[in-house]
This record gives sequence, structure tokens and C-alpha cells, in this order.
Amino acid sequence: MALVLLVEDENLLRWGLRRQLELSGHVVHEAATLGDAEGHLKEHRPDVVVLDLRLPDGDGLEFMAAQRAALAESAVVVVTASGQVAAAVAAMKLGAFDFLSKPLRDGELAAVVGHAIEKARERNIAETARREQERIRHVDLVAESQAMQGVLKLADAVAASTATTVLLQGETGTGKEVVARHIHAVSPRADGPLLALNCAALPENLVESELFGHEKGAFTDAKAVRKGIFELAHGGTVILDEIGELPPSTQAKLLRFLEERFLRRVGGMREIHVDVRILALTNRDLEQRVKLGEFRSDLFFRLNVFPITIPPLRERRQDILPLARLFVRRFGALGGKVFKDISSELTARLLAYDWPGNVRELRNAMERSSILEPGGIVTGTHLPVGLTGVEPQPAGPDLGDGIVALDEIEFIMVQRAMGASGGNQSEAARLLGVTRDQVRYRLKRYRGDGRWPQELETRDDDEGAGA
Repeated sequence: MALVLLVEDENLLRWGLRRQLELSGHVVHEAATLGDAEGHLKEHRPDVVVLDLRLPDGDGLEFMAAQRAALAESAVVVVTASGQVAAAVAAMKLGAFDFLSKPLRDGELAAVVGHAIEKARERNIAETARREQERIRHVDLVAESQAMQGVLKLADAVAASTATTVLLQGETGTGKEVVARHIHAVSPRADGPLLALNCAALPENLVESELFGHEKGAFTDAKAVRKGIFELAHGGTVILDEIGELPPSTQAKLLRFLEERFLRRVGGMREIHVDVRILALTNRDLEQRVKLGEFRSDLFFRLNVFPITIPPLRERRQDILPLARLFVRRFGALGGKVFKDISSELTARLLAYDWPGNVRELRNAMERSSILEPGGIVTGTHLPVGLTGVEPQPAGPDLGDGIVALDEIEFIMVQRAMGASGGNQSEAARLLGVTRDQVRYRLKRYRGDGRWPQELETRDDDEGAGA
């Protein structure tokens, strides 16, 4: 589907061409004069402009030359009277994509417009590849458990549908992005771009530009026109991770885009039509954020049309061993090792553990084993505390309904975060919602107090061993 501007003064012909293009699935805007067309270009950026060269208020070639900047990102298909070869050649020199001679044959215009859109899509994919190397498309989605089979069924259903907005919810590390990439890979959009943006990873003043792009001179560092992630993914899929962290100022603009599928670049005036599926990911309770006034209710309802909840690993234990085998074999292969299976002792430990860090924690544990074990049968000798068979230090007092000192609760949470992250201080900080320096400060204090468990001592170095 594309936005087509049809510039033709003959009413009957314009009606027939519009009908033909609409039957091909395009959105068509009409202009009977060059003045109307110029006004349209100030408000929109059509994918294709079908331009008659002889119009009541001027010459189409002069219009192309005068509107070169406004037409820079549109494919122009010129329509000439029969025999006007010189005019057609001049139009091609001005950058026209193709030309057609009147009278037009049935289906001729729709075929040329379709070809122009395909060429534009190919250029767009090439540009996307230059800016961000796409991850491997193949997705290993393990779904042995009934819970994940239900998720997979929903994912396949929405992939095959025309739904353009999906909300994927679940705890940190459950595999929301894996499910999102699966949706793209099995959908009709699989040949289109797949781009991802973490809404929490960018400063607030850059999020809008990353999403919608910007025009040259829109702000101090805007040295050139830059397409946003939505434009670059035209015809494909965009993953918006941590959607709950989107700044309030951008939430309203995202809502408008989801409703209309038109956007304006930062500093721009023209409306640009974009066909893209949005997969929004969150580990936050968006309904609660709406109640707290931190997330727009109308945006939540728009995102929540097709929600999919990814269950935590503790609720789908049938997936633990298949995932563990997948990870250890994959990481082993990267290190030139062959792992045949997992020992019965380690199997019992893996199944007994609650995996607070979910699939990500399991992945980190298996990566650690693949590095430190020689191959063959994985024994888990070097796995983090809680999986090694070593008795951990007491987790602290039973919180119950009583009052416990905040410092003691903090100490317990730091231990749990370090265990869940495999000793990676940066990951532990993320789980706790603090900075890495804050974690390092607390570890130093606990060591000084003699409270830090000895078995954790080898896994909390400054580089985050085992990450």
C-alpha cells in the first residue's frame, strides 16, 4: 500500500485512474491543477506522484523542476500525450521514474506504480542495512510447555493478520523480543525491514527524532535530512522495547501515528505515509502507570488491542531443559566445543531453581558453563550459587509481617540480583533499578563489614565475570 498523488485535469480519466489504483490497495489523493498539487506537497509526502505534463495552469516539466526538493523522496510517473517523446525524455532527465503515453491501457498505471514502490522498498532496505545491521532472522523459539504453546498460537495468529499494533508483556528476561522477532519472521512482512528501538536507552530529546526522523536544520546537530525508524521500516516491522518508558511528550505523537499512519519529521511540515507493524514490549504494568498518570490511557488502549503475555520461566518449566541444551550447544559451537547433553545432577538443579532472571539468567548460566567446561556432558560445576549445590548464605530474616531494617532488605536484594545476573554488576544494577556504581559501592561496604558471602566473592569483579 502506498500514498499516491494523482495530478490530472480530465475528470473522467482521473476518476478511472483513481479507481484502478484504489483497487490495487493504494491511498489516492487527487489534484486537478498544479496549484492543487503544490499545496498537497506542502502537507504530504506521497510515495508516488502520477503527473500529467499538460495542465490548465502550467507545464508539468516546469513543475518538476520547481518542486525538485519536495519531490526528492517520491517516485514521479509522468503521463504524456501520444508522440511527445521529447517531453518524456526531459522528464526522465529531471528524475522521473517512468513515463506513460495516453491513452493508457487497462492496468498499465497500476503496474508501473507497483514497480516504483518495489524499487523504493529495495532502496529503503539498503539504507536500513547501512544504518543498522539487522540481527539474524532465524528465531529459536522454544515452546515445549503448554503456556508457551499458547503464546506461539497467538503470535502466529497475529503474524498472519492485518493487525498493525501488538503489545507484548512479561517480566524482564522472559523472551519478549524473541517472540516479537518470531512474529515478524512468519508474517507476510518477513521480507521487509525489522528494526528495534529501546525507548529507555535514549535521552528524551532524541527519542522523537529516532522515531519520526528530522529535517535538515531542525535542531543544532541536524546537518542533513534523516529518516526515522518508522520510515526506514516501511513495509516491515518495528519493535519498541520498554514502551512504558516513552516520554510523555512523545506518547501523544506516537498515538497520532498509530491512529493515522502518517508522520511528520521533526522540523518538517509534510505528512509522510508509512505502512509498518508496531510490536510494543514492556515489563511494566501499563495499567498501573495509567492510574498513576505516567502513561496516556488512550495510548494504552490503542496498544492493548492485541496483547500477548509471555509467562515467566518458573511457570513453564518444560521449557527449561530444551532452552538449556539450545544455549549450551550454541555457545559451545562458538568456542569450538561439542556438548552432548546435561548431567542428571544438573538437570535436577535446573528444574528446582525458580529463575528470577528468567530465560536471560538461564542463557547466562549456560554461556558460563560453555566457557568453563571442556565439552561432552555439562555438569554445571561453575554455575552461579543456587545451582552449584553449595549451600548459600542465609538469605536474611523472614520478612513476614514484621518490621525489618531497610539496610537488611537492601543487602538481601543485592545478593539476589547478583545471583540472578550471574555476577554481572551491570545486569544486577539494571534488575535493581540503580546504577552500576551504586551496586559497586554496596559490595565494597558489605566486604568491609565482612557480610558478603565467600561463594559470591569470585563472581563480582569489576568486569562482571560470567556475563
